[in-house]
Amino acid sequence: MRRALRWLVGGPLLLLTLGATFVLWIAQPWAEYRGMQTWPAGSAIQVFGGDENREALAEIFRNWEKSPPFSRLEAAPEPHTFPRALRPLDVQYELDGTTYPLEHYLAAARVQGLLVMKDGKVVFEIYPLGTGPEDRYHLWSASKSFTGTLIGRALFEGRIESLDDRVDKYAPQFVGTAYGEASIRDVMRMSSGVDFFHHEGFPERNWMYLRIFRLQENLDDFAAGLGRRVPPGTDFNYLAPDTHVLSAVLRGVYGKRFVDIVQEKLWDPVGFAGDAIWSQNVPGEDGVAFGHCCLATRLIDFAHLGELYHRDGVWEGRRLLPEGWARRAGSPGAPFQEPNENPDAPYPYAGYAMQFWVPPNANGEFYAAGAFGQYLWIDLPRGVSVAQFASQLPGDTDPRERNAVFRALVDAVDDEDR
Repeated sequence: MRRALRWLVGGPLLLLTLGATFVLWIAQPWAEYRGMQTWPAGSAIQVFGGDENREALAEIFRNWEKSPPFSRLEAAPEPHTFPRALRPLDVQYELDGTTYPLEHYLAAARVQGLLVMKDGKVVFEIYPLGTGPEDRYHLWSASKSFTGTLIGRALFEGRIESLDDRVDKYAPQFVGTAYGEASIRDVMRMSSGVDFFHHEGFPERNWMYLRIFRLQENLDDFAAGLGRRVPPGTDFNYLAPDTHVLSAVLRGVYGKRFVDIVQEKLWDPVGFAGDAIWSQNVPGEDGVAFGHCCLATRLIDFAHLGELYHRDGVWEGRRLLPEGWARRAGSPGAPFQEPNENPDAPYPYAGYAMQFWVPPNANGEFYAAGAFGQYLWIDLPRGVSVAQFASQLPGDTDPRERNAVFRALVDAVDDEDR
């Protein structure tokens, strides 16, 4: 009896103490005071806290080099310089029956940089809030569109035989896992069926980031440990690990580090003119870059990706992507990917294609998107791209407003060219 009483008093207390110790070890609230691990302990993860951190957003995003670890991309040896034909644009857009000037959106979305390109020329470029043209700004999930583009590159080169091939054909670390049995096409479309959640549910992205940043776990291992929720190719579920698995496929087919693939297969042949950085799990050559996130570029280099799509993957006379890739990558491939106009949907007023989002009533329009307002809007028929850096928080703007603004910018450029 005494032994049982001792357990009732001491057992739960011991478990509570051990649990609290584990939480403190993971959180390490003292880390920012000892000059260690600025990401995420003392910087970017904290910006999710709310309005009190709003002013810190842009400072963090344009100084991503202070948030190691990462690998570097170097400007192409033969950089492409886009001609400039800057001109003022009279841009107005309508939302719920009210007409607004562009300045209304710039303020509401806390736009840090906005660049419009038409037929390969920069026609409009502004930096309203302190970020400049040479700042390398964190793209967040807009990085996914760069990774998806490289899947197209590997397909064109025959390194990937078919998008319908299973992931484990090229990434053997996923043999026997839920990801291993999914096709590359399903993963490209965010329909892997893997048991993971971006917002509500478990496991979810905060748990993932704790594992890869605090515990320095390889994201390959984390993804391999996820189970199956539904059969692949049956629904849309936006997942960070999906795109990271695509980067693992690329590492498998090329036998190189992901950042080296980006450099050799995209950055250099397309002539990206700026240096960039891409975050990884641990410092040095053993680090594995996150295929889904954390590329930091200049605004013009963000727009540069759009120009590759306007040229349907042909650069300086050399085809780099399969013919018709731009349309394929920017078009929904299943009913569950079609754009919705439901304000209560997890991703309202949007659909999905292959590592690009699609607006309602799209006519050759699609866009890369990253947290806090990082966008690359591509209008294929009219040859216009809009690249945006921002430091907005949820609720600052309506998704319909974003779509209306980018379409108004395209209209303004197109009208002046007629």
